[in-house]
Amino acid sequence: MMDRKEKMIVALTGCSHALTHGTMLIFPAVLLLLQKEFSLGYLELGVIGNIMTLTYGLGALPGGMIFNYMGPRKLYLFCFLGCSVSLILVAFSPTLILFTAGLALLGAFGSIYHPWVNSLITSTVREYGRALGIHGSAGNIGLAATPFIVGLIASSLGWRLAFLLFAIPGVALVLWSLFVNLSPREEMKQGEISLGKMPVSGMTKRYFSLPLILLYLANMMHSFSFTGSLTFLPAYMAKRTSFQIFSLDSVALGGMLSAVVLSMGVFGQYGGGVLSQGSNLEKKFLAISILAFPFIFAMSFTTDLLLLILALIFFFFNFFLQPMNNTLLARYTPGEMRGTAFGIFFFLAFVFGSLASSFSGFVAQNFGLQWVFMGLSSSAFLLIFIAFFILKMQRYKPIP
Repeated sequence: MMDRKEKMIVALTGCSHALTHGTMLIFPAVLLLLQKEFSLGYLELGVIGNIMTLTYGLGALPGGMIFNYMGPRKLYLFCFLGCSVSLILVAFSPTLILFTAGLALLGAFGSIYHPWVNSLITSTVREYGRALGIHGSAGNIGLAATPFIVGLIASSLGWRLAFLLFAIPGVALVLWSLFVNLSPREEMKQGEISLGKMPVSGMTKRYFSLPLILLYLANMMHSFSFTGSLTFLPAYMAKRTSFQIFSLDSVALGGMLSAVVLSMGVFGQYGGGVLSQGSNLEKKFLAISILAFPFIFAMSFTTDLLLLILALIFFFFNFFLQPMNNTLLARYTPGEMRGTAFGIFFFLAFVFGSLASSFSGFVAQNFGLQWVFMGLSSSAFLLIFIAFFILKMQRYKPIP
């Protein structure tokens, strides 16, 4: 059972996770409105999304490296105050260039979050597999709610107000964080002391051991299909379905259907966290990777209700993978190197994953929107092979 301090940390980080993913989904939710206002094609929109997600990855490495030196509180304040300011800049941007620059800043400030929070949870909460599952589920509440909320706001009041309103909860979370104890467990503090005793060459080798390289690659493949799916899901659901619900326009309808689909992540993330607490995690990771693939592949060939069902199943299994992959990385790294390891982990994943936006935009522009998920399924297929090799690496004993 978690004590009061652990519960407070999980509650704060859960709400933070919901917001950080929510802010990154405002752009996909208003994609069709931006297409009309700025007269853009899918490729140009994909490149803009690529820039935002690229900066979301670039800051992950330095964010993870300075975690043990700056401390969690300063990084948290820097992350969420910066995101709130960026959202305000985007809302008032008079040109497409400034709009894109604002999104790039939003990604840069938000990039600190994932290495920070995974290092924090695994160093402060004893049952961190379960905590990561709860944290992931909370993030998916943000993922699920944002497209629908933004779609409703943007379709009636404009996309600028949608960006502006999301700056408010960031400031509220910053104020809340000032009253939460973010210090690590005692045994983790002892581990930090030994960090300076290890030669730099030895540390570098440990960061790029074969098991860790495979885990980095697995996260890269998962991030590619995940990022591409999130960027084009609202537009895809709006164009590939013919539902008539409450006289909603295409923007609001696409947002609502995306919200329904992404809500499966609440259950998937928590389920992945529960599975992560047990043994044979590598085998479970491979099994879930195999289960997820056929559904993203089939999404390119279906419409309406069948598309919705396939999307629900794919995202349910897809979200299992996140806490499982994060827990595997924590098991293969000691506390004193975990901040930097998570920095590398998310840096590589988000930078590579950011390319999915341009890739998906290129596919939609040249071959049609219906082929986007066919292209994204390629990385889900490669993930199966990487997960298989991770299973074979079990003979490398994980570091507690």
